[in-house]
Order: sequence, then C-alpha cells, then structure tokens
Amino acid sequence: MITLVCFTLLLTAPQALAREQVRLAVLAFDAPDKVRQRWQPTVDYLNAHLEEHKLVLLALRPHQVDRLVQHQSFDFFIGNAVKSLQLKQRYGSSQLLSLKPLGGRDPAFAVGSAIVTRKSQQIGSLQALRSKRLVSVSQQAFGGFIAFWRELDQQGLAPLSDFPYLKFVGFPQSKLLHQVLSGSADAAIVPTCLLEHMENSGQLPKGELTVALTRDTDGPCASSTQLYPYSSLSKMGHTSNRLAAQVTRLLLDLYPTNPAAIAGRYEGWTVPVDDSHVFALLKEIRLWPFDADWREFWPQVTPYLLGLAALLMLGYVHHLRVRAMVTRRTAQLRQEMADHRQTQEELEQQQRGFYKAQRVLLTGEMASGIAHELNQPLASIRYLTQGCQYRLEAEPLDKSALDQGLERIADQTDRAREIIRKLREFCARSSRQEPVDLSVLVNETLALMAPDCRHNRCQIELREPISAGVITGDPTLLQQVLVNLMRNGMEAMLSLPEEQRQLDIALTHSDDELCLSVRDRGPGLSDDKLARLFLPFESDKPEGLGLGMTICKRIVEEHHGRIEAQRQQPGLALICHFPLRSTP
Repeated sequence: MITLVCFTLLLTAPQALAREQVRLAVLAFDAPDKVRQRWQPTVDYLNAHLEEHKLVLLALRPHQVDRLVQHQSFDFFIGNAVKSLQLKQRYGSSQLLSLKPLGGRDPAFAVGSAIVTRKSQQIGSLQALRSKRLVSVSQQAFGGFIAFWRELDQQGLAPLSDFPYLKFVGFPQSKLLHQVLSGSADAAIVPTCLLEHMENSGQLPKGELTVALTRDTDGPCASSTQLYPYSSLSKMGHTSNRLAAQVTRLLLDLYPTNPAAIAGRYEGWTVPVDDSHVFALLKEIRLWPFDADWREFWPQVTPYLLGLAALLMLGYVHHLRVRAMVTRRTAQLRQEMADHRQTQEELEQQQRGFYKAQRVLLTGEMASGIAHELNQPLASIRYLTQGCQYRLEAEPLDKSALDQGLERIADQTDRAREIIRKLREFCARSSRQEPVDLSVLVNETLALMAPDCRHNRCQIELREPISAGVITGDPTLLQQVLVNLMRNGMEAMLSLPEEQRQLDIALTHSDDELCLSVRDRGPGLSDDKLARLFLPFESDKPEGLGLGMTICKRIVEEHHGRIEAQRQQPGLALICHFPLRSTP
C-alpha cells in the first residue's frame, strides 16, 4: 500500500511542478493585507480548478499598476471602471467580467462618492464645502474623488483651486472616516457603501456619521453622486485566450454562498456592463487620458529627478568650460591670423623692395647702353646749337634755316627725354595686378631695351607676334622678367661676332596658356649648370650675384606660371608659361 502511494506521488509531482505561474493584480485602495485577505480565497478557488496554471495574487497601488503593466508583470487585473478603462485604451486589455455587488445592486450602477460628515454638521450645498476641511485618499480614487469631481464641475467649481482645505492623505480609505469622527476633518470623500460596511463590521459606531447631499438611488447605500459601474476583471493583451476562457467559466460558476464570494464581499460575476458613461465622465472633467497622482509618484521619481538635475548641471558646467576654451582659442587664432597677415605684408613689402632693387641693378647694368644712346641726341643738340649761332652772326639772317635748326634741337631733346622717361618708369613704377597684353608688353620692353641692344650690337627678331595674349598679372614684374632674360641672352653672345648676335623672342599659344620664349645663339650651358640655373647665388659673371634667374622664377610662379630652360642648336631658350586670363 505504501509503495502504491509513493508511486502515485511520483507520477503527480512533475505535473504539479509544471504548473505555469500566472499573476492576478488587484487595485488596492485599502491596506494591502486587507486586500489580500479579501481576494486570496477567490485565487485559491481558481487554483483548485486550474490544472496547468497557478495564480499568484498581487495587491497594487495605482502607481504600481502603471509601472508594472509596462513590463507585462501581471496577466489579469481586477479594479475599478476608470483604471480598467485606462488599461484598455493604453495597453489593449480586454474586459472579461463585471463584479456583482452585495445587496442585489446593479453592477452598472454600484460605485459613487459619498460626502461623509458628523451628524451634528449641516451641509446643504456643494458651495458650503468650500470652507470645510475635506479629505480624500487620492486624485485617482474613482469613488473616493473622481465621481465627486464631476458633480463639482457641473456646478462650475474646480476641486483643486476652489477648495483650499482639500487634502489627499493617502491610503487606506478607512482612516478618512476616523479623521471625520475625531474632528480632525470636517468631511471625507469616500466610495459609496464604505460607511455602511464599516458600521456593520463594527469598525465605526452607528449613528455618529452621515452622508451629506444624498441623491435618490435604488441601492441600499447612500450616495452624494450618480452611480457608475462596479469593479471588473480584465485580461492583458499578452494573456492566453484559452486561460482567460477557463478563468471566466470558473468565476461565472461561483455562487453567493461560496466561501470565495463571501470573503470577497460580492455575490458573483456577470458579463461586462456598459462603461460608456465612464468615458463621458472623464471627458467632462477634462481628465482624458487619465493622469496619475504625482503626489504618490514623487518619492519614487525624486532620485531620478535629482540625478537628472545633477547631469544637467554637469552638462552646463561642461558647456561653460568648453565655451571658455573656445573663446580663448578663438582669440588666440585671431591673434595668430593678425600676426600672420602682418608677417605676410612685411614679406610682400620686402619682396617688392627686393624686386625693385634688382630693377635698379638692371638699370645700372644697362647704363652703358643708355649713356651711349643719350650721347647721340646730346651731341646733335651741341652741333645744332653751334650752327644756329653761326646763322645768327651771318648777314643777311636766314630765318627759315634758323627755325629748322631749332626744331631739330627740340626733336633731339624729346628723344633724350623719352629715353630717360622709359628708364625711370621701369625703375620706379609701382606694382599692381591688372589684365596684361603680353604682345604689348613685349613691344614696350623692346623699346626700353633698344639702346642696350645697339650698344651690344645685338639683333632682335620678334617671331609670330599675336594680339590675343591677355593674362592677369603685374606688368612691372613681367617686364622685369623679360628684361632679365634679354640681358642674359645678350651677355651670353658677347663672345660671338657681331653678325651672329641674334636674340629671338616668340609669343605663342599652347592649349590654355601663353608661352613667352627668349632664345639666344650663344654657346649654351652644361648639364650641371643647366640643373643649377634657377638656384640662388649661382652665376658665371665675375661680379654677378646669381639672383636674376631666381627672381625670374619666383615672379613667374607668383603669376601661376612656370619657367624652363631648353638647349637649342645653337644657344639656349628660356620659356615662360602663363595661364590665359578667363573671360568674364
């Protein structure tokens, strides 16, 4: 016999252990122990008939329901019509059954608010309550506040502003009636039937308290407001429909005489009642969607708010620090930019002075040719002046011959002045950026260099002149490059017979650039000298500084061009490449 019992236990033990745990949440406006005492028999009744699941009871305050439902921490919910409606709208719960209250009351009209006062007080209207010390458990309490709120709203009263002595003292609701009885409060807003239940259970003496502003209702309990649906059972969206059907059938089978119904203070369960007038209530008092009682949440959210405030403060301090660093660094960058601009201006000024000094040196090198060129007009002026003196002494005076001599003196004077003007303009003209026609610049340079060419017995040949050779640049510096190249070419041919001294100048197009070429007929350069042609302080002249070609290269590159040297047979060609000026 003992063996048979042990075998039976071994067979049934895995089945018992395999029962899935299901959580039933009950909205608690009273002490949690009392709520569990009321509803635990109902849970035990269900567990006795469910084979695969085991219900666990959770007594939750309103704010706990709001927090746990977000994490699907319970599967069924028993609560008032407002909280059930909130869960249906926000989280997709489904109402399964409505609770049938005691006394045969209609589940659709079972919950309201009762204004409980001491029997000795006389309250004839809602206006009279404005000066009274009112107490309630919470703004979320349906029968304990929300139903009363609608009555105030219909009278044009706001409960939170027109009732300065209204206090929300928290749970349980039973303590509100003890405060009225003791005189620490003048009136309490409690659910309908709470006064009658506490008097019948001996928690309050009968006849000491009464319900004020009663309305005509069919129920056994006095109410100060209209009545609304009783509590209901809802299943959450993630709960199995099969399990919900089992629970529904079991609860519908409960009779009023069942111990679970007696302990739960209800007569049974019925199909869901119409809750449309609960919608109307919430919309009328502008409480849609229903808001939580922040006074209850405050202790829980305070640490998070303090942490958030600390993070914001740290972020603000970091912002100020970064802003100060950016401001300081911006000031440093501005100073560095100002210093850089000043340094750049100084370098440009020194470079302009350097270029000008080199032009002065070029003028000195051209002095012998210019002196020779000036000797001719000066000598002519001297001889013409002597001739004019002879004609003045001769008899009779030949006035026409004298006028002709004076005109020739003026022409020679203009010739000398023009030579000096060109030389001074080349030496002292200021630098500027402008469109430059290279063909015009070449002709002007040839006129400037004509005395030097005649002095060095050198022939200049201009090959393939073109007129559409416009670039953007400084005409003074470009002329300085051309003068340098022409003088170097003439000096390279001094060892040749005079009839072989020929300097070729060409100005040609090549793709999108202009090529200015100066070719001499001299002996050319060796590979080593050609490689070092544009290096500073490299010169074959005994008294040369070796800076002429370096300056030419720098000026050409400043005009976004390039310069190169090519061997010719015979001689050497120096070619400058300049980008063409884009047309606007």
